[in-house]
Amino acid sequence: MSDIRYNIGQLAKAAGVPTTTVRFYERQGLLSPVGRTISNYRWYDQRAVEQLRFIRLAHAGGFSLKDIAGLLEEHDGSATQCRHVASIIEVRLKKVHTQIAELRMLERLLKQKLQLCQGSQPLRCAVVDELEMAAKKMPATVPGQSKPKNLSI
Repeated sequence: MSDIRYNIGQLAKAAGVPTTTVRFYERQGLLSPVGRTISNYRWYDQRAVEQLRFIRLAHAGGFSLKDIAGLLEEHDGSATQCRHVASIIEVRLKKVHTQIAELRMLERLLKQKLQLCQGSQPLRCAVVDELEMAAKKMPATVPGQSKPKNLSI
């Protein structure tokens, strides 16, 4: 590795993220400065740039921060690490399949609603009417509770 030192702004720029992202990943324990300057500013090396890019790619790929922490901890390339990574990927893949199924269902629903809108020129919009009726039937939610799933109009 080179002897290049980055401050937080330079690190963020080199990795293509805002400085708030660097600070966020630091608070999550995924990234640490190599040291501090005499003025107490954090500094990072090239390895931190690569690690930040890795975190960003893994997070964009849908891995949880906990999963990413596990991937970073077990960075030895062993068969045990590979099995651990495989189990994380299997869980993520199941979530992706669920999301795809939900998106396909949404696509069918939207196509149906589009046909309603394109089918005729009624005095009122049937889709808006259906949405209003569905909104009236929805149960009230309490802040902090998860939103109801599989709502259909």
